[in-house]
Amino acid sequence: MKSPFINIHIHKPCGEHVLCIRNLFPDDFYEKKEKHFGYFSVGIHPWYIKDAETLGKQLNVLEELVNHKGCLAIGEAGLDKVTETGWDLQEKAFIEQIRISERSGKPMIIHCVKAWDEILKLRKQEKPTVPWIIHGFNSSEQMARQLLDAGCRLSFGKMIMKPDSKTVNVLMNLKFDDFFLETDDDEIMIEQVYEKASEIRNESIEDLKLQQCNNFELIFGISPH
Repeated sequence: MKSPFINIHIHKPCGEHVLCIRNLFPDDFYEKKEKHFGYFSVGIHPWYIKDAETLGKQLNVLEELVNHKGCLAIGEAGLDKVTETGWDLQEKAFIEQIRISERSGKPMIIHCVKAWDEILKLRKQEKPTVPWIIHGFNSSEQMARQLLDAGCRLSFGKMIMKPDSKTVNVLMNLKFDDFFLETDDDEIMIEQVYEKASEIRNESIEDLKLQQCNNFELIFGISPH
């Protein structure tokens, strides 16, 4: 049996022959009345934290959703120094989601913009035992090494399609169990990301698919085959 393509982080419905983790928010389950999904992650994105009262309600909903049979990860959650959301509120939301992740044993999908030091500091402070997956990684080889040494994995999407992207050298030198591939909310297909990744790493697409399946099973405890 051929290995499926795996898309670790997507905001849209999955394509055929693709195993994906669709990113959702607490409101998707209640306000939109969408209750039937495949595998998904659910979390409180720093862009959409309104105020402390709303955050409290969202965290309560998240505590319920983490037990859903399709929920594989918490997120995307994280820190963003470009968004208008206040820093204290962002940090509170992130720490609470780290603790939900720990209690549930489910990995985190991390959003980070210009806050690498703070992400690493909180990982050291909270001492999580579950993996964190840094989605849409777009930074240096040095930062990649710091994150990997701290117990994180990296996920790559459209940035590897750009020849001058610093992520190309990062991806080229990683072990297969250090990374995942994704499309996020971009207008690209996961097959295109795999094609580019296989070119960068000088390995066949089928070998890459098998490696990603093995990594998926290692992190999420579910066989994609």
